Amino acid sequence: YAKAENPVANAVLFQGGPGNIGIFPNGSMRVENFLSGGAARFTQNGISVAIVDVPSDRRSLDDFRHTPEHAQDAAAVIAFLRQQNKLPVWAVGTSNGSLSAATAAVLLKERGPDGIVLTASTTSKPVPAAHPVTDAALDQVTVPVLFVHHKDDACHVTPYGAIPSVMASMKQAKVVDLITVEGGENRGNPCHSGYHQFLGIEAKVTQQIADWIKRYQSQGKARAGS
Repeated sequence: YAKAENPVANAVLFQGGPGNIGIFPNGSMRVENFLSGGAARFTQNGISVAIVDVPSDRRSLDDFRHTPEHAQDAAAVIAFLRQQNKLPVWAVGTSNGSLSAATAAVLLKERGPDGIVLTASTTSKPVPAAHPVTDAALDQVTVPVLFVHHKDDACHVTPYGAIPSVMASMKQAKVVDLITVEGGENRGNPCHSGYHQFLGIEAKVTQQIADWIKRYQSQGKARAGS
């Protein structure tokens, strides 16, 4: 848990891949990617964050992200954040983590997030390690949704071109918006680094997300945490 100095919102961050980022007791982690390594980037933008690791009884989140049990784990984290400051809580997922964020919104209803941010979302499943956001009942999402995707994302299970149809399926959401990202560095594994993880422009993308959340909340549309 990382607290912003003058928070305007909270976020639960769900990393992609198998989800096991290896948080040590001192708060350091074995895997630091766009979200798992992004606590400081969010707190600098006025958003307090909790970063979710795998449960102690699991080695990964594979085949667990869309389950009621996983949603209950998310509910506990969301409740913790609401106790801290009564501000709205957003669930932010990247890649496979988008399924975790969407599942929380679908299954938890009032105990769920005030909105969700789906970044570099997995949309197809040609390999067992891919857990698409479409595994959640997206037509049941009622909270505001922000998609963030790199135009040149080179990971084969997260193509930019698939996003419009996914957005179109979310017919009950209060708002469905898209930030298209360009630039950054295209190096490393295309599904673990590069454009897929907004390499080199992490701070800029985080600020864009934070600005969108602040703009949405300032319009009085996000309910205050109960």
